[in-house]
Amino acid sequence: MAAGAALDPAVLDDIRQAGPRPSHGFSYHKSNGLTMLDAAGISFLETGPAAVDALAAHVSDAKWELCRISSATELSLVPATLIGAMNYNLSSIGIVARDGTFDWLLAEPDPRGVLYSGQGEDTLAALLGGETAALKSIDAARPAPGCALLMVSARRPELKASGCAAVRPGAKIALAHNKGIPVSRETLDALYGLEMLTWAPTSERSRSQAGFTVAPAPSS
Repeated sequence: MAAGAALDPAVLDDIRQAGPRPSHGFSYHKSNGLTMLDAAGISFLETGPAAVDALAAHVSDAKWELCRISSATELSLVPATLIGAMNYNLSSIGIVARDGTFDWLLAEPDPRGVLYSGQGEDTLAALLGGETAALKSIDAARPAPGCALLMVSARRPELKASGCAAVRPGAKIALAHNKGIPVSRETLDALYGLEMLTWAPTSERSRSQAGFTVAPAPSS
């Protein structure tokens, strides 16, 4: 979550507006080389990293491993999930399907690498150049609008200059550590509320060791 907020502080506003986590878990199965994960209303904060871990366990140089995720909330966390793949030194692509098109992100297999982003197949094809296998995999997976597709590979694609948006997440995260992340009071209060869910109400020691204490607002 912090990595996503370092890239775009608006991610925290999305999380603030999220509803309670469903009591059930998510489910997944694999068919014809495609892992399909039904999030059943659970946030991408939870399902995205789980999908990357599952894909990383089977990754190779030969092909892209894919996971199609449906019914997840907070898809704005897809970029943060790809940072996890970068830390595994894996190439990764994240797709968020829209009506008639898709938003995409591509991360280099290096924690200090570049995260590229754009919209539509043509712009992704321009960046990938001759890497047609990734585009064919996206077409075959056919994510429906509102679904996400995660792809990882141990091979580094030979990218072409395309003029698409690019950032270095490592630099963004370092800046956030140094300068902080701007956040509204309403969002901060909501995040405090989420943190309180981890407290054990019967354990005074648990409360005393929590990551923060809400102080009363100073009187004017």
